[in-house]
Amino acid sequence: ELEYAAALNAVGVASDITTSSGLGPGIGKWRGIAYASSVDMLFAAPFNADAVLTINPRTNARDNSTLGGLGTGGDKWSGIVYASSVDLLYAAPNDAHAVLIVNPRTNVTDGTTLGGLGTGILKWGSIAYAPSV
Repeated sequence: ELEYAAALNAVGVASDITTSSGLGPGIGKWRGIAYASSVDMLFAAPFNADAVLTINPRTNARDNSTLGGLGTGGDKWSGIVYASSVDLLYAAPNDAHAVLIVNPRTNVTDGTTLGGLGTGILKWGSIAYAPSV
């Protein structure tokens, strides 16, 4: 919940940590959050959760089921970034076998296209976007 509050503050939206309750039990559910300007939404990478968390920073509305079905295992993805040039979000695989791709306009996830990254653990802890110069 503190990460949620920090992310809202980072995009200039006042936050109240009490409004982030109601997301179910568990700890470390999401790790990393990115703002997708094309849809004016925040997206959090599922670490121990089975779904990407989406947050509307203007209304504080949250959804932790639409971008679901990503498995019940832990430590999946850590860090997420919005690539504005292709209007997609990418989450770095921590223990997952592939980069997670999220299309913010269609609400579709893809956990196989950028796969084949092995079965090891603690692969990457974050991800960054460098736009073309």
